[in-house]
Amino acid sequence: MLKTWFQGIWQLRDPLLIRDLGERRFHLAKVDRIRQAFPKAKISNDVILINHEPQRLKLTGQVTISQGNILAFGDPLNGYGNIIIGDRTWIGQYNNLRAGGGDIQIGEDCLISQFCTLVASNHQKHRSLPIKVQPSDQNRTGVILGNDVWLGSGVTVLPGVTIGNGAVVAANAVVNHDIPDYEIWGGVPAKKLGDR
Repeated sequence: MLKTWFQGIWQLRDPLLIRDLGERRFHLAKVDRIRQAFPKAKISNDVILINHEPQRLKLTGQVTISQGNILAFGDPLNGYGNIIIGDRTWIGQYNNLRAGGGDIQIGEDCLISQFCTLVASNHQKHRSLPIKVQPSDQNRTGVILGNDVWLGSGVTVLPGVTIGNGAVVAANAVVNHDIPDYEIWGGVPAKKLGDR
């Protein structure tokens, strides 16, 4: 037992491990600052924050953000956006919220299952430049989810979409059009399946 302990201490001399631990400590401090700013929220230590600045995130009340979620706030090429999440909303594991070039607004009492993607903007598609160096297309930006919305596992919501209050989106759907209040949609692309 003591030998194993000494081997563990010896490994702490590794520069890569020391750098990784330092980066992890910096990340945990950032998550802790978010928790202090929003004391009623529950945020996993394993959330991934990309270009986070305090003014770009607003959590209202008892929001839960589970492990493995990516909260991406943009970049210099595509612009920056905000992520706003309403009270009592639960964000499941391994979701991807990409607010670059537009805002993502999620209402109260929503349920976002696992592996969902909300994209606030797309790249432009001119032939004269590679897509990866083109800025965001500002014709359709932002994602809005009303209150009491349920996104099943693997749903993708594309830029410019508003999903109304009480709507339900079936697993693995791709939403490229607005969804009215209390409708159930599914498929690729998503279509109305019924009413709630």
